[in-house]
Amino acid sequence: MRTQDFSQIILDAIQYSGNDRNNITPETFAQFRDFAHARLREAWETVLWTDICRIAPFTATLDSNSVNTFTPDPNAAEIVGVWNNNPQNTTRAKNLDYQLYDNGTGIGVILSNIVTTGYYMYRLKCPNLVGDAYDPTLVYFQDAQCYFDSGSGTGALMPVAGKPYKANLYNCVVNSTTVGQNPNNSPSNWQIVQIPYVFAPFMSWGAAAAWCASEGLLENAQLFEAKAKELLEQEYDKLLRQQGQFGKIFMDFTY
Repeated sequence: MRTQDFSQIILDAIQYSGNDRNNITPETFAQFRDFAHARLREAWETVLWTDICRIAPFTATLDSNSVNTFTPDPNAAEIVGVWNNNPQNTTRAKNLDYQLYDNGTGIGVILSNIVTTGYYMYRLKCPNLVGDAYDPTLVYFQDAQCYFDSGSGTGALMPVAGKPYKANLYNCVVNSTTVGQNPNNSPSNWQIVQIPYVFAPFMSWGAAAAWCASEGLLENAQLFEAKAKELLEQEYDKLLRQQGQFGKIFMDFTY
């Protein structure tokens, strides 16, 4: 998946809104980060984007009540299709009826058909964007998030002179770090939050629109909102028409 550094999204949003990208306070960063997060989720759930959808095999089993079920990947947010064969390599893949339920520990899938194996498509969970600037004096615990510039090795909110600015949000994936452990010197302790490139312009213009609305600049907000929607539609157009991406034509029923 092609990705975009979160720092570029934030800098663009601040610039589009008319704010000074060379004078970013922690409060300004947090505000635009939250606006960008809302726009990420909006884009994420609008279309079945190929960047965030996966097809995986399943093995179903009968439970004690003779209900045919399988447990999807823990990274699945929604199940969007179930088939008896892989729809990526055959035109004979038949859609299967299914129902989702909460099994107490996650999502379960109930199949109406008695099949043992098949394939399903799911959309990945939308990541949360909640981290503040990395603080080298803090201990970070599992699932905590920070904003870190790998170019300067700091939590800089703005570019550091003479160094590439590649700042992203990172999740802590260990029980706890020790003071000073960051994504550069302890990469196994952190996992980068990946932002699909196709969403970046929409997130920047959408965040700028949200900021303008919050400041009562309604005319600018409407203009920026229209620009954001236009850019997202362009990405969908690239998916369908320019790249020509589409599924196989199923031949189970031809009349």
